[in-house]
Amino acid sequence: MTPGQLKIKAWREDPVLFVREQFHVEPDAWQIEALREYARGDKVKLRLALKACSGPGKSACLAWIGWNFLTCYASKTHHPKGVAVSMTAENLRDNLWTEFAIWRNTSPFLQRAFEWTGTRIFAKDHPETWWISARAWSKTANAEEQGRTLSGLHSDYILVLIDESGSIPLPVLKSGEQ
Repeated sequence: MTPGQLKIKAWREDPVLFVREQFHVEPDAWQIEALREYARGDKVKLRLALKACSGPGKSACLAWIGWNFLTCYASKTHHPKGVAVSMTAENLRDNLWTEFAIWRNTSPFLQRAFEWTGTRIFAKDHPETWWISARAWSKTANAEEQGRTLSGLHSDYILVLIDESGSIPLPVLKSGEQ
């Protein structure tokens, strides 16, 4: 393995190390627990919920997980794909999507490797196949339309980030279970 491959393997096994090295912060104890649970989990059906009061860093932790996923989960034939949703498009834009931008801006590596836009983060060398997108449903969407918010993800590596999950319509949550 090359030194770069060894580093990515280490970050995949220990996302806390990834956060420390890329963002130069020390996660809180509960964030360390969440990051380690994410790394330990069965990626086929891992479900991780973060419940806390306003302001302790849930969105930061979700963004760290998203960046770790984009950085560490790929193969020669399959690239990572993900979606991020929240209770409204505005909440997603103003909170979780902003967190992605904040943390990318602290990491020279992520700035070199990934492009961040208002609706998509993608690998600069594979923009069509290696990404996380911000998705929302219209305010007038019916249950079927809401449920299609997470459709179209095809890869061996898929991540769904749901911010403010307590306010997400049930059809969206159900489609995330698929």
